[in-house]
Amino acid sequence: MFIIDFSASKADILSTISNRDYPSWTVPVFDFIRSWLDEDIKSFAVQTSGSTGTPKVIYHSRESMIASAEMTCDFFQLKKNNISLLPLPATHIGGKMMIVRSIVRGMKLICVEPRSNPLEHFNFYDEIEFAAFTPMQMSMILNAPSSDASLSHISKIILGGGEVSYPLRQRLQKISPSVYETYGMTETISHIALKKLNGADRSDYFTVLDGVKISTDVRGCLVIDAPHLSSPKIITNDIVNIISEKEFQWLGRFDNIINTGGIKVSAEEIERKLQSFINVNFFAAGIDDDILGQKVVLVLETDQTPNLNYTDILGKYEKPKQILSIEKFTYTENGKINKKETLKRITQK
Repeated sequence: MFIIDFSASKADILSTISNRDYPSWTVPVFDFIRSWLDEDIKSFAVQTSGSTGTPKVIYHSRESMIASAEMTCDFFQLKKNNISLLPLPATHIGGKMMIVRSIVRGMKLICVEPRSNPLEHFNFYDEIEFAAFTPMQMSMILNAPSSDASLSHISKIILGGGEVSYPLRQRLQKISPSVYETYGMTETISHIALKKLNGADRSDYFTVLDGVKISTDVRGCLVIDAPHLSSPKIITNDIVNIISEKEFQWLGRFDNIINTGGIKVSAEEIERKLQSFINVNFFAAGIDDDILGQKVVLVLETDQTPNLNYTDILGKYEKPKQILSIEKFTYTENGKINKKETLKRITQK
């Protein structure tokens, strides 16, 4: 663990990160900070996660990243000398933007090793105003005996990098910090919308940040128009229901639509209907079938023989034709299930 005070002078910050005794995981953090403090560098490379396609490197301008950081800081009312916590790798957009937010607002940033439970062995010396975790990290934190004591020192938490499961949402109702699920991607410079997950004001809908405009295309997929993005509009593959000019409900991925016998069903809708009945990680998908074109399958992360009864839960065309299982899913670096690679491993056995 180390602390960087971004209210300090540039010289003092550079002096703090020049210590050669820091562990190897700090290298990407320090490299990004040095690059950011070099005002001659106008754009920054970021790698996409690869959860929905081949990972690629894209570039964001300094001005766009500052604008994105300001939007989030304004939403959470973050200010100078607040303390933020970075347990994410600085190689991806989520980690980089936690650093940028701290720099923009002159906050103190606590950096800890990106690991499954980043609060393990963590000693709180002060109250943390703002922290970011992946859903997987949040689950591991909650599994620890000391989770209540640890989380009581944090005021606001954002969860990004993957969908928040139903069991995790249920567990979040019992903790004191305000927790928000983020909607965004590398292309949108981190999140452009937030959904409150716990407390009396929790919601089923994402609320876009100030200045962001939303609409849908002919497929029903979200179109994002935000002032800080270098592209005029970003057309996503996320099927949504627009609730108002500021709110939307995420329904699923267009590329996860299963065409089974000419009937289109949503993999995510199947998952939502089953999430309160299955106590292991799972996902629905379509695989090639000689008769149907695609057949619906359910994939479970377990080494046990599953025994499921979903007769009254799923519609006629949503019912899986086959249940597959594997002891361990394939995950991306930031904790998302890599469904394509997991299915490949199972079907090639």
